[in-house]
Amino acid sequence: MSDLYYQSLSIDQTRWNATIDALRAPGPAIGLTMAGYSTIAREAGLNFWMSLATSLGIWGLPGQVVLVSLYAAGASLFIIFVAVSLANLRMLLMVISAADMMDLASHKLPLWKRIFWMHFLSITSWTNLGFAQQKYPSHLLLAYYQGFTLTIFFFGILGTILGYFLGDLLKPEILRIVIFITPIYILLNIINARDKANRLAVVLGSILCPMLFPLAGEWAILLAGLVGGAIASLYSRYNTRWHLG
Repeated sequence: MSDLYYQSLSIDQTRWNATIDALRAPGPAIGLTMAGYSTIAREAGLNFWMSLATSLGIWGLPGQVVLVSLYAAGASLFIIFVAVSLANLRMLLMVISAADMMDLASHKLPLWKRIFWMHFLSITSWTNLGFAQQKYPSHLLLAYYQGFTLTIFFFGILGTILGYFLGDLLKPEILRIVIFITPIYILLNIINARDKANRLAVVLGSILCPMLFPLAGEWAILLAGLVGGAIASLYSRYNTRWHLG
């Protein structure tokens, strides 16, 4: 479609386009992933309402998995709170990046509305927002984000509900497998991204993680991400200066 088409879209049309985009692959992928999480939560001893509350309140799979793991191990509420907060701290940079992409300040939303909408941010919506930025004008990106992120949130909550009871019908091993669907989908999205720095960060992180694991253990994922991201960022800055020069 031409640039003129996207420029002429209304806010409602943009939200509808975003909903359609979310229905194609991201929504079902999120739903299946959260179904897998709900099965793990049930096995860890969380009841249905606790499992649902974690998806509604945390809305971040790493943080939710940390909560379930520590809950099953009998950790204190304080330890669980700190661990989940640290696990979701990675979202801070995504929130800043997403707010910048949508030029959120120009919409003059009150603080509570900004907090409300940023609660629904996930790496899936952030990744697709980056793709939408290449097509939609900046003043429509908030509407796109709203349509897209609410749709995948609906799928995530639906997956949490269904997954909790699917354990009675399917083997838990099958449901545990589907928790990897969303990470694989996101990986494919990033690899296909136009920005070479994003692809470089993923490749470097994938190579470094198994190399660091014997030395750093569970911290290998964090370290690999930091090192890979830092190198990719330096590459991006150097490449920009080279072209400008």
